[in-house]
Amino acid sequence: MSDHPDRTMLLLGFVTMNLITGIAAGILQMAVPLYALSLNATNAQIGLIRGVGGMGFLLLVIPAGFLVDHFGSKKLYLMGSLGCNLVALAVSFATKSIAMIFLMGGYGFFRSLSFIATNAAFFRSLQTIGVERVGWLNGSLTLGFGFLGPLLGGYLAKNADFPLIFQLVALLMPVPILLVFFFYRESHRPVAAGNKQGVAAQLHDFKHLLLNRSIYQVLLAEGLGGACSGTFGVFIIVIIVRTMHLSPTVASFILTLHGGVFILAVFFGGSLLKKFSPPNLYLTTFAAASLGLLGLAFTSGLFVIGLATVLLSAGLGMIQLINYSRIGEIKGEKGKITSLLASAGSAGMTVGPLAAGLLGEYFGNQLIFAFFVPFFLLLSLQIILNESREKEPAHETLLQLEAVKEGEER
Repeated sequence: MSDHPDRTMLLLGFVTMNLITGIAAGILQMAVPLYALSLNATNAQIGLIRGVGGMGFLLLVIPAGFLVDHFGSKKLYLMGSLGCNLVALAVSFATKSIAMIFLMGGYGFFRSLSFIATNAAFFRSLQTIGVERVGWLNGSLTLGFGFLGPLLGGYLAKNADFPLIFQLVALLMPVPILLVFFFYRESHRPVAAGNKQGVAAQLHDFKHLLLNRSIYQVLLAEGLGGACSGTFGVFIIVIIVRTMHLSPTVASFILTLHGGVFILAVFFGGSLLKKFSPPNLYLTTFAAASLGLLGLAFTSGLFVIGLATVLLSAGLGMIQLINYSRIGEIKGEKGKITSLLASAGSAGMTVGPLAAGLLGEYFGNQLIFAFFVPFFLLLSLQIILNESREKEPAHETLLQLEAVKEGEER
């Protein structure tokens, strides 16, 4: 979490820390919906349990950006990680859906601190690490969260009771905290206590960032991607276990497939960033994600669900990679920039599962995925219109230059 001269060790530190954090979160991603099902929670309650975590994240993510820029990444990371650890331990004693809702809200609240601290430090170190490795931080988190975590979660759900699973997660969470002390050196100097900016100055910085029109496209894409990812992570388990009457192991496999494809897109899609423009990449990935969503909505076969998962995961992985690469190019305090990006993602992860849970009560568990497709179409239309607007002034400038050149020749 610093500008360490040895970029290999710096990158390894970030990756290892995020991998273990992701494994713990991935086990929770698998275990929490299954535990909610065992408590006879409704679709709306399951959506609320998932969505309230994003709500807790959203409430603190902007203040977390202030705090990172003031006090540095280390203190915020340690505070957030310890809070998540205590929440995971408390979940092992929950016996009601309402308790799960409050606890997962607390988990999201503390997770925002560690997430923003890690991302802000990584983006500060991006010039040292290399922009071509921009996806490695999130890729390592996804390797744990989307692949290894669900795999372990499915195994534990089959062989252990839920309180023991949550206690094991609570034991795993302190490991990244210990790792911080081995590779971390705070090279970014936080704002001194006597010179802290007031709220008005901080808000002015945010307004200045929002004057950059390109950031809106990134935030919308991140929010929509977060909504799809959050909804998939919860309701694919509900569909497989409750609707299709298959075992949690099958749900674990689908989640693992989702995470594996997402990881491949994040780690190996970086070369596409140099070959194609962001608008063209956005449109292609939106199309892939939409096809995947339609496949999930209108099929009852496990093979087609797997194929649709591949398309959706590849699309979401590339969307996030494009977002991260564009955010890394925006000038300003990285704590505030990553706060905006994280708030967009967490807003999507809050609204997506909440809306999906309510829609699922009326339209069924699978059709909820089709409701995301029109939003991808609208965002695609916005990108196309923005591109045409940007080309018009350039075309007019070219015509003016040609006219001046002809006048000089005469």
